[in-house]
Amino acid sequence: MHEATLNSSNVRNGQHANEEGEESRLHSRMSLQLVVTDPEVCSELRARVSDEERNLYALAALRIGVHAMRQASGVIDANTVRDEGNRIVQSLRDILVDHSTRFTGDITNSLKGYFDPDSGQLTQRLNRLVKRDGELDELLHRHLGEDSSTVAQTLASHVGEESPLLKLLSPEQADGLIATLRDVIHAAMRSQREQIVQNFSLDDKSSALSRLLSEVTDANGALRKGLAEDVAEVRNEFSLDNQDGALTRLVKRVEAAQAQIADQFSQDNEDSAMSRMARLLETVNGTVKGSLTLDDENSPLSLLRRQLLDVITQIEKSNGQFHTEIRETVAALKARKQEKARSTRHGDDFQEAIGEFVEADARIRGDVFENTTSKVGRIPRAKTGDFVVTMGPDSSAAGGAFVIEAKQEQGYDLKSILTEIGQARTNRDAAVGIFVLSSLAAPEGMEPLARYGNDIVVVWDAEDTMTDVVLNAALSLARGLVTGQSAAIKERAADLSELDKAMQQIAKDASSLGEIITWSTTVESNGNKIRTKAERLKLDLENQVERLDENLGRLRAEPAMSV
Repeated sequence: MHEATLNSSNVRNGQHANEEGEESRLHSRMSLQLVVTDPEVCSELRARVSDEERNLYALAALRIGVHAMRQASGVIDANTVRDEGNRIVQSLRDILVDHSTRFTGDITNSLKGYFDPDSGQLTQRLNRLVKRDGELDELLHRHLGEDSSTVAQTLASHVGEESPLLKLLSPEQADGLIATLRDVIHAAMRSQREQIVQNFSLDDKSSALSRLLSEVTDANGALRKGLAEDVAEVRNEFSLDNQDGALTRLVKRVEAAQAQIADQFSQDNEDSAMSRMARLLETVNGTVKGSLTLDDENSPLSLLRRQLLDVITQIEKSNGQFHTEIRETVAALKARKQEKARSTRHGDDFQEAIGEFVEADARIRGDVFENTTSKVGRIPRAKTGDFVVTMGPDSSAAGGAFVIEAKQEQGYDLKSILTEIGQARTNRDAAVGIFVLSSLAAPEGMEPLARYGNDIVVVWDAEDTMTDVVLNAALSLARGLVTGQSAAIKERAADLSELDKAMQQIAKDASSLGEIITWSTTVESNGNKIRTKAERLKLDLENQVERLDENLGRLRAEPAMSV
């Protein structure tokens, strides 16, 4: 008797759900210890050398057998077969791929050890064998030299015409090996064919096919009977003749609900929801009419009207006071400007005011301020360029400088301004120049802030603090231009583009200050417009200046970090 023991874990079971068609699978793990006595199964299991390979093969065979038995009993379904077949195929594929990978690796290592051109055993052995006067040469000469050699005599005795081996392999010998193999194979095939025909024969009641047809017929009959009973029960539930049926109960509930809804929306019924809503709307309508009439002094609308009239009166009074204050302030400013214009030192005062402003700004930013009004520059006997600001050591453009030229004299146009500030840049060795012109001497229509290459033209009023933001913007703009010309920053195109955007926005906002100056002549009619526009422009210019300072600070910090 042939026996084989199989230890199997990780076996998965599938279970079908109820007859309504819902399916669920409960996977579990089960350990089985089986004693196999069938000779053919034992032979196949012994053909697998390793335990893992034998277990996988036994699990696959067990699953196929379970599916075959379930299919024979009529409880298998196509989805389960497809899923399990896919899982088995995937498992076999993974096993084959893993085995192929390991087998290929082992074969590669083994072949490399034998056939490597440099260190392979076969190569070294072949060299010893095939070299001249080597082992093979001596052996061949000794055994294969002539017809009387050892090999020739041995071959003649074993595979010659009269040798027993040749007689055994001859197809003409009745008791030869080929004839014996032919008889054994024919007998085995005949036995297998008869066994298969017997299991698929309908004449034999005990055959597998006859048992399968019998079980399918019985299961089909039971299914038809159960389906007929279910259909009869459903028909009875949905019949109006059955007073206890589900459809009859539903119709009664719908009719009762319809009668109740109709009663609630009927105006003939004083207690219905519609009647109560109509009475409530009439009450609300009367209350709203009483609240929104101006005939009643105590109505909410009348009270609101009186409050609005009081607020309008207060606003008119405050507006009149504001216009009066604006007119007085403008008159005082005009008188002060006229007195400054008539003074013989108005030019010096304007220059000193600019120097103080620029010096304070340079001190805050860590730059070096120099008053050069009385110093001769690079051009002989030339003092053009009143103030010079040199970038501090913490700046990314340390040592770079820009010059400021301040003028309050009449008669300057754009051409003469650009000529003089260009001369100032040359005289003071500055990269950028700022020409500050007093608003009293500025030509009509000149922009408060404008840039022309490396030159910046500013119109500034020393008595009007609102124009300080324009001068601040010009100073930040000059620092940005000096930084942009620094050799260490030329590659920072992105940061410089941000500087250019901020410069353009500053110039655009500064040009709007001209409108404020125009509106200031008609303060009485444009007071609110001046205030709103000025506050918005001041905030926008301060934001743009902060953006310039942030970009300059970042450009100043990055070279320091790299050092």
